[in-house]
Amino acid sequence: MTGKKFFLSSLILIIAVLAVLAGTVFVVDPFFHYRAPNPDLYYRLYDQRSQNDGITRHFYYDSIVTGTSMAENFKTSRFDDAMNTRSVKVCYSGATYKEINDNLKVAFESGHSVRYVLRPLDYSLLFRDKDVLREDMGDYPDYLTDRNPFNDVKYLLNRDVVINYTLPVLGHMVKGDAAGYTDFDEYSYTDNDNVYGREYVLMGITGFDAPQQEEVNPRAMATLQGNIEQNVVALARNHPETTFIYFFPPYSMAYWGSIRSEGALAAMLEGKKAAIEQMLECDNIHIYSFSFYTDITGNLDNYRDPAHYCAEINDLLMDKMTQAEVSGEATYDRITKDNYKQYLEDEKELFENYDYNKLLAN
Repeated sequence: MTGKKFFLSSLILIIAVLAVLAGTVFVVDPFFHYRAPNPDLYYRLYDQRSQNDGITRHFYYDSIVTGTSMAENFKTSRFDDAMNTRSVKVCYSGATYKEINDNLKVAFESGHSVRYVLRPLDYSLLFRDKDVLREDMGDYPDYLTDRNPFNDVKYLLNRDVVINYTLPVLGHMVKGDAAGYTDFDEYSYTDNDNVYGREYVLMGITGFDAPQQEEVNPRAMATLQGNIEQNVVALARNHPETTFIYFFPPYSMAYWGSIRSEGALAAMLEGKKAAIEQMLECDNIHIYSFSFYTDITGNLDNYRDPAHYCAEINDLLMDKMTQAEVSGEATYDRITKDNYKQYLEDEKELFENYDYNKLLAN
């Protein structure tokens, strides 16, 4: 064989192999980039950033449970039983408000009629810029979320996609496993992997100092308002047919004690007030807050760090919110135009005067 023929034969072989690999990824489509799951295959859901966009675009649902790690241990079955819905859970651990909102926009752009959105509003992300993404968590898979077909090569000829996602799907088929996909109660569920206890929450904390002088930064407040407008309120304003159930997660009292010692408590509470006032402009935004559950937030054995609570708390929060939504009855947890000022005054009194050092007692 001449060198020219060898080169051409090798080139054809390489192209053929690449075509087979790309075709296999296209048909299996483990990230649901092109279509809903193949009903004859089993898919494991476990990669939020890679699979959530496809889930949001192509799965069948009428409600969405989303958010950061504060929402990962929610059970969609619990929500569906209470609200008579069919929901998906698409969480983004550590994500900014923008990343979550961008995914929610996909739900409407892809033609879904969304009845409910359940989403936490993390205190730690309130003051982030409206356009910032968590680039520190790895490369953002723009080739999956944009509509540019030419960069799909990053998906179709991706070694990791072939080996770690496509081949396992085919492996399930060869073994004769039942078709389907990971249950949304289990998808992103982390409680079985977490360790809880006051020793983890208080790691590095030896005491809670008296509060320092506090000032509210006008520039930071403007950043917050831009974040809330773009990534929380605008979507609700554009879709009055959807009920957006937003809640402020019950961070532990150790968290509030720390920011009080840092002199950041006044700014955080003022930021929460500003966010609430913006959201109350939309009647289809229902706001919940759980600051006064001190039997929970003051028991640090419920937490794995100052903010993250155990799955039992997720169940409690969901039950409180869905019961209020179904009954329509006023509750202290539901923030409204009529009660928000009093709620925030009571909350400020709680966080300013709580005996945080008792958290350190054995």
